Amino acid sequence: MSCSECPSSIRPQPGLARITFSADLPGQVCSLKEGVELEAGGHYLVASADGERVGQAVGHEIPVLRACNGRVAGSVMRRASPSEVARSDELAQVARDALRFCRERARELNLAMRPVTAIVPLDRDTVVITFAAEERVDFRELLRDLGRRTRRRVELRQIGVRDQAKASGGWGPCGRTLCCSTFMARFNSVTIRMAKAQRLSLNPSRISGMCGRLMCCLAHEAGEADTTKRPAAAK
Repeated sequence: MSCSECPSSIRPQPGLARITFSADLPGQVCSLKEGVELEAGGHYLVASADGERVGQAVGHEIPVLRACNGRVAGSVMRRASPSEVARSDELAQVARDALRFCRERARELNLAMRPVTAIVPLDRDTVVITFAAEERVDFRELLRDLGRRTRRRVELRQIGVRDQAKASGGWGPCGRTLCCSTFMARFNSVTIRMAKAQRLSLNPSRISGMCGRLMCCLAHEAGEADTTKRPAAAK
């Protein structure tokens, strides 16, 4: 979202923007190279740790309202050329096929893992696949099968269940997009004591998020609840 499209009451962080790399996933915070101006709907070349990718600035994405302490998905370098956009679409299909095959083969091998995302950068002959798992997984056979399938170098990266929810996106019980996929730069510690202090039902289905862990908003509201209960200072 460009600054001109934001309501006057919202002041986005300068030099930061949200770029989406897939219609199925939430936008990610990226820094802007000096001189780059974003236009809603435009495609831009982003330099990330995994290589160059083409992302889109969409008007409905929430602007960056908080500092990210350097935690950005990449840097927006310039507007992408038509050939780069076309090549990105081709590689996205390669990534989708690799992810689908990874899920099918993981089930056949009885691996306790959940493949989450797959990307193929523009400038590297590599497929990067992330997966969620509770424990260490021996994926050597799966890695060989993926290499033969894609004819590319394949990297498998394990992430936690909270990172899985952040990457997948979605809506919480409040009806708003997940905190982790919008403004959160890191995961805070959340305890059952926070739910008790706010006098919430301890039913796991009521206080657990998409990831199956305690909802992050319990930590966001814990400070406010403590302030409300704090006795007034003696005069």
